[in-house]
Amino acid sequence: MLKTPITPELIAYCESLGTRESDILASLRNETLKLSNSQMLITPIQGAFLKLLAQITNASKILEIGMFTGYSALWLASGLNEFGSLITLDISDKHLELANKHWVAANLQDKIKPIIAPAEETLKAFIDDNFKFDIIFIDANKSQYIEYYESSLKILNDGGIIILDNVLMYGQVLAESPQKNFVKTLKQLNELIKNDNRVDMVMLPIGDGLTIARKRDTQ
Repeated sequence: MLKTPITPELIAYCESLGTRESDILASLRNETLKLSNSQMLITPIQGAFLKLLAQITNASKILEIGMFTGYSALWLASGLNEFGSLITLDISDKHLELANKHWVAANLQDKIKPIIAPAEETLKAFIDDNFKFDIIFIDANKSQYIEYYESSLKILNDGGIIILDNVLMYGQVLAESPQKNFVKTLKQLNELIKNDNRVDMVMLPIGDGLTIARKRDTQ
């Protein structure tokens, strides 16, 4: 049952009173909104939620798959513990200068390491080298989400969390027979996580949908 219809006015209210977006974050968001593909940007509500998850879990190692302009990386890095670090992956460095400018302004550039390369290659290297992370945020090529999810579970600490963005894909996941292959992949992924006894999970209808999956202890 929908208790409160979510209107644009209510979203604006939540962004105003329910988040603490710094001036630097707001600057980066506003610069990103000028881009033709700005719809890829997460919302301030999602960003504040990511930061809070990092703080609650006392995260020291975070991996982000899909950097874009570095807005979500900046939110996550601001929630790291004192000795923490974040690695962010992207196949393109097109927006790296914009991202780095704001990371420097926030004095978090030393905590954030961008890697420009195909994510599947970097993930394989992390698996081979037995890298471990406390949080993994997935917001990249939707057609590879299942691959990213399975790889992430291999490098996630017990009790760590995977966060996946765009799991609702503007409502297209409701289609019984979607035409787009990446929507089919998202539907398969949502079913997979729902029935995955390796994790505890919840799907939240914020932004374009966030799923949080906590890896159960394997011992």
